[in-house]
Amino acid sequence: MILFVGSKISFLKNNTNERAISVNNLNQTKNLTKKKNLFRTKLKNSDTEEKQKLDPESIFFQGPPSISELVIPTLSILTVIGIFPFIATLVRQFWVRYTITNRRISVDSGFKGQDRVEIVYRDIKKISKISRFGGLTADVVIVLKDNARLELRSLPEWEKNMEFISNNIIEKED
Repeated sequence: MILFVGSKISFLKNNTNERAISVNNLNQTKNLTKKKNLFRTKLKNSDTEEKQKLDPESIFFQGPPSISELVIPTLSILTVIGIFPFIATLVRQFWVRYTITNRRISVDSGFKGQDRVEIVYRDIKKISKISRFGGLTADVVIVLKDNARLELRSLPEWEKNMEFISNNIIEKED
């Protein structure tokens, strides 16, 4: 006897025990698929609720490193060796962009911004800074939970940016 159920084909003998076993297995698979579908719908509902809770990403700061980092290399052009640091600093002005948003910090670097590093606030373990040029700019080092480091050299408006980052770290931990 051949029994067709959905896409499953069961070959059964005339023995009633085997028929009962195959019907029980079929009922169990139907129950499992119902449970899986129910679980999927619960996930979909929670995902949409979570997406509704998220605020849109807004940019707090976006720009290159501070122009004040060109001061000393420009003065060093007077020596032949000083032209190399000047060129390196000038290239950084064109190739590096910092972006600080309410969700992440990203650094675009390389030719035409080909390299991008992004970190989210919940991954930050420690922040240290060293101010330069009388507090005009600062070098900020962000240590992540996996001990990786992200360095933001010559971050302009560093006091406002550090306050914004610190506030977002505190909000994410709560």
